[in-house]
Parts: sequence; C-alpha cells; structure tokens
Amino acid sequence: MTDNAAPSRVREIRVARDISSAELARAANIQPPTLSKIELGQRGVTKTFANAIAKALQVRVEDLYAVVGSPIPPPTELDPPNRVFETSPTDRTTLIPMTRDIPVFGTAACSLNEGAFILHAGEVIDLAPRGPKIEYRKDIYALYVEGDSMEPWKRPGQLVYVDPIRRPNKHDRVVVVVKPDNSDYEQAYIKEYIKRDDGKLVLKQYNPDKVIEWPARSVVSIHKVLEPEDIL
Repeated sequence: MTDNAAPSRVREIRVARDISSAELARAANIQPPTLSKIELGQRGVTKTFANAIAKALQVRVEDLYAVVGSPIPPPTELDPPNRVFETSPTDRTTLIPMTRDIPVFGTAACSLNEGAFILHAGEVIDLAPRGPKIEYRKDIYALYVEGDSMEPWKRPGQLVYVDPIRRPNKHDRVVVVVKPDNSDYEQAYIKEYIKRDDGKLVLKQYNPDKVIEWPARSVVSIHKVLEPEDIL
C-alpha cells in the first residue's frame, strides 16, 4: 500500500456520507485547503492524514484506497462527526442556521512565496453557508485562506466570501488573480486594495506589514472580499 489514498475516493465517500468538506476538515483536524488539495489530487495524503480521514468518514483506512466507483462501505461503529449550525463569519458564539449553497472554488494565498489555486466556475470543492444579506446573490463565491500574511484579519483555513461584481474601494480586502510574465498558470492572493494606476496595482499585506506592487498587465481580476456586515 502506498502513502497516498486516491483523492477522488476520499471525496466520493465524503459526499456519500453527506459531510461537507469543512465538516470533514474539522473532524479530521486538517486545514480545509489541505483537504481540498487532497480531494482534487493536488497533493498526497500521509498515513496520519489517512487515519484521521478514515475515522472521520467512519471507514477503514483500506477503504480509502479502493477503486473509485466501488460500493461505499457502511459506517463503522465509530461515533459520527459532530454536526452543528454554522457560526457567522465573525466567529461569534451565536449559532445561526443558514442554507449551505455558496460555492467554494478553491483557495487563495496570503503568502507571496507561492500563490494558491483558484478554480473556474463549475468546479466546486465545497458549499458554504449563505447569510441573509446575500440571500439572492447568485454570483457570490467563497475561497479558503492559505498562509498567515493577512493575520490577524484572517487565519489559514478560514473562509472568505467574494463579490465579483462590486468594485473595491481603498482599504477593501480583495482576491487578486494574477498571471505573471512567462507563467503558464494563474495564482490567487488575498490582500488589501490600495490603488490601481500608472500601469500597476498597489496592495498591502499585514504580516509582515508591507506594500506590494504588480504590473497591471499581470492582473487577471480583482474581486472584493465581503465583510461580515455585508453578509449577515
């Protein structure tokens, strides 16, 4: 047996168990971006992860290595993961029941060392709860945060809601998708918007505090990150 369980099999069992990606990540004590990459085949899974995932999904570790499309095994005798109403994006202690149908399209990095992947519409890795102020917004999407350079505002693994329509103002947090010169792929980052002029995009990060500039020609899109008051 190898150290890498079939990523799509993990997702296949999770969906059959009616467990969201966020719930599985919490139950297995895995960062949501890490679990997303495992499910999408972006990275392997260690034996430690396999044990935790198997326990959370109520299967044997061996079941994670079965051929995709095999019958889903019945739950083991383990207690199922705890399932609760989602809390608000402000991490308040009040429990708020919300419909879960906001698509999560991937992750966005807070580090400049390496951007994170962002998926195209239709390639949904999870569903996030919908707040009352975006009840009728069908264009809103969500991403998981990677890296720690936007702490204390956001920590790794937290969810951000993104509005692709509303134009960002100075000091808004944004998801910026860039395609650097001589690169064959796009990368997504979360930063604070400062300005866009003189052929460049100027942004700010928090940890460490610094100003970042990108040539405007490298910028694919800039989408505003919603604050809790925009959602609840």
